[in-house]
Amino acid sequence: MKSIGVHKVSNFPFPTPPEATALSEAERCLSTLEALDTNGRLTPLGMAMAQYPMSPRHSRMLLTVVQIMRKVKTYARANLVLGYTVAAAASLSLSNPFIMQFEGSHTDTNVLKKDEKSDSGDSKKTKDKEEKLRRKNLKESAKQSRTKFSNPSSDVLTIAYALQCFELSGNPVDFCNEHALHLKTMEEMSKLRKQLLQLVFNQSFNGRQEEFSWTHGTMEDVERAWRVSSDKHCLLLNEEELLGQAICAGWADRVAKRIKGVTSSGGDRKVNAVRYQACMVKETVFLHRWSSVSRSAPEFLVYSELLYTKRPYIHGATSVKSDWLVKYAKSLCTFSAPLEDPKPYYDSLTDQVFNWVVPTFGPHLWRLPLHGAPILDNVHRVAAFAFSLLEGHVLPCLKSVRKFMAAPPASILRPEASGQRRVGNLLNKLKTRSRVIDSCAMLREAWNENPSELHSEVRNWFQEGFLDQFEDLWAKMQDEVLLDPKERFPKRTKRERKDK
Repeated sequence: MKSIGVHKVSNFPFPTPPEATALSEAERCLSTLEALDTNGRLTPLGMAMAQYPMSPRHSRMLLTVVQIMRKVKTYARANLVLGYTVAAAASLSLSNPFIMQFEGSHTDTNVLKKDEKSDSGDSKKTKDKEEKLRRKNLKESAKQSRTKFSNPSSDVLTIAYALQCFELSGNPVDFCNEHALHLKTMEEMSKLRKQLLQLVFNQSFNGRQEEFSWTHGTMEDVERAWRVSSDKHCLLLNEEELLGQAICAGWADRVAKRIKGVTSSGGDRKVNAVRYQACMVKETVFLHRWSSVSRSAPEFLVYSELLYTKRPYIHGATSVKSDWLVKYAKSLCTFSAPLEDPKPYYDSLTDQVFNWVVPTFGPHLWRLPLHGAPILDNVHRVAAFAFSLLEGHVLPCLKSVRKFMAAPPASILRPEASGQRRVGNLLNKLKTRSRVIDSCAMLREAWNENPSELHSEVRNWFQEGFLDQFEDLWAKMQDEVLLDPKERFPKRTKRERKDK
């Protein structure tokens, strides 16, 4: 409705108006998914999500993968990644096929009840034993099946792999019987996967929304990559993490944190399951031992839903990293004031300076690891850039000559240091242009206009004994400012790529 111009949905003349709480919950969910901005209007991402006739959670997941993969110009396995993303979306839309087999057969139960009236006591005992043996065999078969398909990072990817094997099997009925999978659920999941894949390629984005179009191949390319048989999980670790991020983006308000060393109540103490605290739920929730994620029991996970039996059990769990919560659920985070220690830092890939802050997540205020936030204040941003420049974090040639400086670059970060001549002169010069010099790009622009800009201000930071070498240093600085980040910091870029 937002996409067709109905900004105040609560004022829309519904024939049967939905409850106000349902509308506010829907808006809260869309805000968490970054489909709405702080004014309740659709973001570019929200407009793209509205093109998909599916749950916003699923469209957010799909579009997150598209966005991430668009930043990678060439990746040979990109179409396989999209194929698994679509399969994951399909698996998140239906019941768990492993669990459904354990609900038992209604037909068998009815037959047993009918036969109880005519069978002798011995015959009934025999049938009971047979039924127990059947269930035991089924349980063992399902256990082996879960082990075969299990992905320790995600129940969702476990089912996606089972779906791939199901579609590639010669006989789907025998395949489901052998692996204790619910045939009808698997058939519906397979049909839905194909429909979702068509939806991805039927969307036409233009202008600002081009970033949401798939550029690595056609629908046939994705289907071809998906239909390559494998006797083990075919996703690489970095690809699993990419899908984990996408699932996190779609279910970012359904986060749970593992509870450590907490004494449980009498009933809960007997439960053979890992205890978690859910973000939006007050009571303790449980990760069942049948979950693929239960062995690793990660500190944070997202889930698709809670299933209530005697206790609330997590369903559809996926392990997530704490920094993904800040990245994909920023609206649920609260950030501290910038920290003085650790010091600000410069990121060469984004060409920005950042402060460290302490994020807390959700209503329970879970403390997350330190997070780098862009510095918004002009004065602090310029000081942080000046510090990074002198440290050699912007132009690496300065790093090897820090020992010849008259004062440590960190002194520039102290507010009282602005009264010192070398500090004040440099900061004032960085701020006096019509556009402040707070990035490598702005430094390059300044030197294009005037190659002597900042010459005396930087020179004043060096000891007398080094000044005869300063001109050589200045020439290196002029050369390095023209390089792109990968050329300036080849080792750092290689390390960051490896980490990803």
